[in-house]
Amino acid sequence: MKNTRLPPELQAAWEEIEAYAREYGLDFFPIIYEVLDYRTLYETAALGGFPIRYPHWRFGMEYDQLMKGHIWLGSTIYEMVINTNPAYAYLLEGNDMVTQKMVMAHVAAHVDFFKNNMWFAHTNRKMLDEMANHAARVQRLIDRYGYETVEEFIDICLSLENLIDYHAPYIKRPEAQTHQSVTAEEEPLVVEGLPVERSYMRDYINPPEFLEQQRKRLEEERARQKKFPEHPQKDVLLFLMNYAPLERWQHSILEIVRDEAYYFAPQGMTKILNEGWACCRYDTLVFTDQGVLRLGDIVARRQAVRVSDGETPQAVYDWASFENYETIKIRTRRGLELEGSINHRVMLPNGDWRRLDELQVGDRVRVSGGQNLWAQQYVAIDWLPVRRMMLAPITDDAEVEIETAIRSQRSVRGVHAPTLAPLVAAHDAAIADYGSTWRQTPIRAPEVVDERLAAFLGYLCSNGHISAVKHTIGLTTADEDQAHAFANLVRSLFGIEARWHRDGKRWGVSFSSRDAHDFLTYLGLKTGVAAREKTVPDVILRSPKPVVAAFLRALYDCDGYASAAGVTLSTASEEMGKTVQVLLLNFGILASRRANADGTWRVHVTGRSAAVFFAEIGFGLARKQAALAHYIEDRRWFRREDWSDEIVSIERGRAHVYDISVRATHRYAAQGFINHNSYWHSEIMTKKALRDNELIDFADRHSSVVAVHPGRLNPYKLGLELLRDIEFRWNTGRFGKEYEECEDLAAKLNWDKQLGLGRQKLFEIRRLYNDVTFIDEFLTPEFVMRQKLFTFRYNRDTDMYEIASREFKEIKEKLLFRLTNFGQPFIYVEDGNYNNRGELYLRHRYEGVELRMDYARDTLRNIQRIWTRPVHLETVVDEKRRLITFDGRDFSERKMD
Repeated sequence: MKNTRLPPELQAAWEEIEAYAREYGLDFFPIIYEVLDYRTLYETAALGGFPIRYPHWRFGMEYDQLMKGHIWLGSTIYEMVINTNPAYAYLLEGNDMVTQKMVMAHVAAHVDFFKNNMWFAHTNRKMLDEMANHAARVQRLIDRYGYETVEEFIDICLSLENLIDYHAPYIKRPEAQTHQSVTAEEEPLVVEGLPVERSYMRDYINPPEFLEQQRKRLEEERARQKKFPEHPQKDVLLFLMNYAPLERWQHSILEIVRDEAYYFAPQGMTKILNEGWACCRYDTLVFTDQGVLRLGDIVARRQAVRVSDGETPQAVYDWASFENYETIKIRTRRGLELEGSINHRVMLPNGDWRRLDELQVGDRVRVSGGQNLWAQQYVAIDWLPVRRMMLAPITDDAEVEIETAIRSQRSVRGVHAPTLAPLVAAHDAAIADYGSTWRQTPIRAPEVVDERLAAFLGYLCSNGHISAVKHTIGLTTADEDQAHAFANLVRSLFGIEARWHRDGKRWGVSFSSRDAHDFLTYLGLKTGVAAREKTVPDVILRSPKPVVAAFLRALYDCDGYASAAGVTLSTASEEMGKTVQVLLLNFGILASRRANADGTWRVHVTGRSAAVFFAEIGFGLARKQAALAHYIEDRRWFRREDWSDEIVSIERGRAHVYDISVRATHRYAAQGFINHNSYWHSEIMTKKALRDNELIDFADRHSSVVAVHPGRLNPYKLGLELLRDIEFRWNTGRFGKEYEECEDLAAKLNWDKQLGLGRQKLFEIRRLYNDVTFIDEFLTPEFVMRQKLFTFRYNRDTDMYEIASREFKEIKEKLLFRLTNFGQPFIYVEDGNYNNRGELYLRHRYEGVELRMDYARDTLRNIQRIWTRPVHLETVVDEKRRLITFDGRDFSERKMD
C-alpha cells in the first residue's frame, strides 16, 4: 500500500506552521495529514471527505463532475479537512511547497474553528467511524432487500435532506404532540368564573363578557389539543420518522440521511466566517521568574517574563488590555477567587477548558501554584536617607529644620549618587558657614531585601505598627522570645537599639526614626493603617523563595498557630489572607480561606500540605514548631490531596481586563487557577512562515483563492476582508456610540483610539457567530463601499444582468436572505391529520420569493411516497395563497384567497 503520510520536508513545514498557529492563540484538535494523488483526492472529495460512505450513484456523479472540472477547466482542490477529533486533512500530491504551506495554515484555522465555534459544538467528533457504520448498515440492507429497492428509497430521502431544523441542536422547540394520559375520559370543563363568597357579588366579579372570553379561550385550548401536531414542526424528516408508516429498514435509511445532514449543517452555516476566520483583572497574581506579579503590571510594563503553565515555565511574548469589559468572578470552596472576562477560560480537573460564563456552581476547576517558580535574585534597594539638618543661627536661639533635596534613591530621574556629591559638599559648607551641627545620624539601611528584612516586614505586617506622626515603629506581642527576635532585627538592620516596655502580659518593642520611617515607606508599607488594610509588600512578592518563606514564617509566628486541627493563620485583612493563600500554593501548600464570625479571616492548612509547610516555611518560635511537628507525626491526616476545587459563588461585574500570550502551551498559572491566554492562513504565512523566495508564488496562489468571479460570491474573499476590517476597527476604536455619533468626516477618517482590541474580537467572533449573525452585526456601509458591493437583476428587455442597487440596506438584506436557511425555503409540517383523513399539510413561509414549481412538485411526490397518504403544500403564487396537492397519482391546485 502506498504511504500517504507527510514526507520529511512537509512534516518539518507543518511543525513550523503549527508552532506559529499556536503562538497566535489558535487551539485545534490534532491534525492528521494525508498526501493523495489527484484521483484519490477527488474520490475522497466526492464522498464528502470521508474514505468510506454508503454506496450510491450520487457520489459517482460528483466524482465525474470534479474530474471533468479538473481536466477541462483547470479547477483544483487546494485543501480538504473534515470535522473530527483528531481532524483529517488532505494535501494534493505534486503541489509546490508554498501551496502546501498555505493549505496547512488554512487547515489549522479551520480545525480551530471546528473545535471552538458554538455552532459545531453538537457535531459528532467521531463521524469517521459513524460514516463507516452507516456504510455497513446500508450494505446489509442492500444484501437483504436488493440494491435497486434500497437505492430508490435513498434517492427519495436525499431529495428531502434539507428539510431539517438547522437550529434544533441549539434551542428547544415545542414537541409535535403533548403526551397526555388517555386511560380515562375526562369530564368536559365548564367556565364558572372566579370564585365568590357572596352570591350578590357574582355578576360584578364575573361579568358576562368576562365569562364569554373564558369560554372562547377554553374552546381554543381544546382545539389546539386536538390538532396534530399541536405546534408547526420545522424538522420534516423527524416528523416523518416518528409518524410515517415506515418499515424498519426504511426508518434506518431515513435516520442515516438525517444524521449526516445535521453533521454537515454547521459547515454551511459558517462558510463565510470559517473561511475567513481572554483576560483577567489587573490585580490577578501571576507566578513568574521575576516573582509573583500582578497581571496588570506585566501588561503595562510589557514584561517579557517566564510564567508557569502549571507544569513548566513558558515565555510571555504579547500583552493586551481591554477597558470596561463584562466580567465574571468565581469563588471556590477553599476561598480562591478569580475575576476575568466572560470568555476567559480556566482548566478543569480533566484538562479540558471552560469559559467563565459557562461555569456553574458545583463545577470543579483545577487548582495550581507556580510549581515553585520564583524570582532568582534579591530585590535591590535604591534608597538613600534624607539629609536633614538643624540650623541654629548665631543671632537666634530658635532651631529651624531644613530637608535638602538630596534624598531617597541612588538614582533619581537619571541623576546618580556621584552626581549628587558636589551638592552634598555644598550643603556641608553652607552648614559650616551658619554654625550648624547635625543633630541626627542617618540609619544604616540594607541594600537588598534579604531574609532578615523579610522577617522584619513579616512582624510589621502582623502585630506591628508604624506611626505617621511620631515616626515610631514597633511590635506588640505576648511572647518575650518574639519581642527579642524583633529587637535583634532592628539592631541588625538599622543599627538602632529598640526601647522596651511591658503592659501586663504584653511586651512592647519600639524605636523612633524618620529615616527608618521613610525607608519602610519606600518599600511600600503604609503608615497608620488599620490591621484590616494591611497587605503583603510588593518587594516580598518579587523576592526569591527563601525571602518569601522568611516573611511568612514571621507572619505565622505572630498571627498563626499549630494545633490538632493543622496550621492556622488568623488575620484581620481579607487581602492579606488572599495573597498568603496564593503564595502558599507556590510552595505546594493547599490552604483554605474562610471568614470568622468576628470579621477576621482564617487561612487553614492540613494534612500533607501541613508537612510541606513544616519543611518549607515552619515557625520561628520553637514551641509553635514543636506543636506543628506533633501534628504531622499523626499520619492519619495524610490522605491524598485533591488539587481541584468546587465553585460555590459566581458574580457578574465590569472591569478593565488584561491578557498575556504564552508560548507553546498558551496557558499560565495565576490566582490559584490554570488560565488560557488568549483569516489565519494569510496572517500566518505573510508574517511568519513565508520565505523571501516564496513570496511571488504565495501571492499568485492566494490571489486565485480570493479572486472575485462574475455573478458569484466568494466566501474566502468576503470572510477574509470582513475579518480584516473588524480587526482594524477594534484596534482603532471605530465602533460604539461615540464613533457612530461623530459627524466630523475628517475626524472619523483619522479615528484611532489605539485600543488594540482587534485580535481579541476575532477570537470572540470565532466562538459565537455563524454567517447570518456575522454579516448582520459587522457588515458596515463603509465596508460595502470599499469592496464595491452591489445587487444585480436580470433585465428581460435587454437580456442582460444589470446593477440593481448600491444601497447598503438592500445589499445587506440580499446577503442575509441568501444565507438564512442557506437561501432555501422554510417548510413546516402544519397538520398531520388534515381534514381528519390522515393527510399531511405542509406550509411554505413566504418571504417574497416564490417556490420553483418543478422542485415543489418533486418534493411533494417524494414526501407522499413516504407518508403514503395525500400531501398538501400551502404557498404563495402571484401574491395569492395557493394549495398544491399530490394524492399519489395527480397534482391539483386551488386558490385559498
